[in-house]
Amino acid sequence: MDAVLAREIEWLSQRTPVLQGMRRGLEKESLRVQADGRLAQTPHHAGFGSALTHPWITTDYSEALIELITPATHSIAETLGFLDDIHRHVYAEMGDEQLWVNSMPCLLGEDADIPLAQYGRSNIGRMKTLYRRGLGVRYGRKMQTIAGIHYNLSFPDSFWQTWQEQTGNRDSLTDFRSAKYFGLVRNFQRQSWLLLYLLGASPAVCASFLRGREHRLQSRQNGTLFLPDATSLRMSSLGYQNSVQSELRVSYNGIADYVRDLDHAIRTPCAPFEAIGLRDASGEYQQINTHLLQIENEYYGLIRPKRTTERNERPTTALSKRGVEYVELRCVDLNPFHPIGIDSTSAHFLEVFALHCLLRDAPPFADSEYGCLPKNQQEMVERGRDPELELRFCGERGRFRDLASKLLTELAAVAPLLDTAHGTQDYSLAIGREALKLDDPALTYSATLLRELDDNDCSFFEFGRKTAAEHAEWFRQRPLEGARAAEFAAATSTSHAAQADIEAADTQSFDDFLTAWFRD
Repeated sequence: MDAVLAREIEWLSQRTPVLQGMRRGLEKESLRVQADGRLAQTPHHAGFGSALTHPWITTDYSEALIELITPATHSIAETLGFLDDIHRHVYAEMGDEQLWVNSMPCLLGEDADIPLAQYGRSNIGRMKTLYRRGLGVRYGRKMQTIAGIHYNLSFPDSFWQTWQEQTGNRDSLTDFRSAKYFGLVRNFQRQSWLLLYLLGASPAVCASFLRGREHRLQSRQNGTLFLPDATSLRMSSLGYQNSVQSELRVSYNGIADYVRDLDHAIRTPCAPFEAIGLRDASGEYQQINTHLLQIENEYYGLIRPKRTTERNERPTTALSKRGVEYVELRCVDLNPFHPIGIDSTSAHFLEVFALHCLLRDAPPFADSEYGCLPKNQQEMVERGRDPELELRFCGERGRFRDLASKLLTELAAVAPLLDTAHGTQDYSLAIGREALKLDDPALTYSATLLRELDDNDCSFFEFGRKTAAEHAEWFRQRPLEGARAAEFAAATSTSHAAQADIEAADTQSFDDFLTAWFRD
């Protein structure tokens, strides 16, 4: 076991109550589809509330890609329960539409058939839509139909204060916390291959997603493309990856370096994007700018250090001013076998994994790692269930199964810290359940999905359509009632009023608004 990790486990085992204030929240993306499984063309339903201002229901890239957001809570059960409630509310408001259950999309037509998310006529609303239009002209709109789970996690001030006192660190608590969170971020990227194996659920895709693109996938019946040992094609070069971003090197060695590199990217012209043009033939904006990144969120990562932003505040500005508040774990596929897209075991496992990343020694990234980490990721998403797969981890190259076994042993040592803090055995049980997938790859979500296609002699699209209908029936049989239904109705009304207030208060021209956005 890593010596630093062993020391920190020993120290923290005597002080587990400091972990009791952990908070977590979920952001779950899903495509709205018609009853026949094709992409919905309807606007964001009024009963959902305003996509610009609603606290729990918005859209991501496409108008059809709904995003369900739980508040930060003090327990996994509360978080998953709230996500279930949002589903129940949404299903009551969208007629016969359903939520697609897979991370990779349903049957798609052309790019023009994928509607951009709309946020109203305010400057901030127009900018959000323009950003998505820019993503479309840069990478194609089909990328904007991919869905996933973002798991947001923070540790309480009592934990940080106690840890800082134990180390004798003399920095401000904000600086100490940010530095440790960046250590978590580095280790998460070093170890994320294990999550892609255990939680990856996208080994196949509808052929319509890759129409006109070169790929190395194999073909199955009825328009399904797949790789036999793949785990998460969503996280492959076919998903949220692109050649321009692959050449970016954003440092995760500290908050100042991270902010500097992202700021450089949003201010540096990029020839391919300049060739597209800032405006279209009619003179309308089609990108926010022609730089490497339009805004910071265009940089796709497995994990992000985050700070809650104030109105019209850029993410890097918030980080620079107030430090890291929480981390956003972004590499989790939708679990198509669970109605809300994630189960309790996965949630408990992710929290153990994150704490392990935090406590383990986290040296700065060496230059060699910037090339190694993407290779590990690509190997895992394409060949994760290949018994001969080899990876490089912490300077050691070896068989994936051997490296994973060592890592799972360390995770098993961390889990009791969270069990004791929260009065449960669920964290240790989660490690044990996930470890079974290492001994038997057939238990992974990716293998299970391919087996479902074989056993039912169906395509990826047919599996998604059938499962979406089953999940829809599950939620529609349990509509929200009473106080909870009233709470959602109030949030919907308040959000529409808040959007109207923002639009009425706008005084700047859109050009001036964009200039001011990038001024700081």
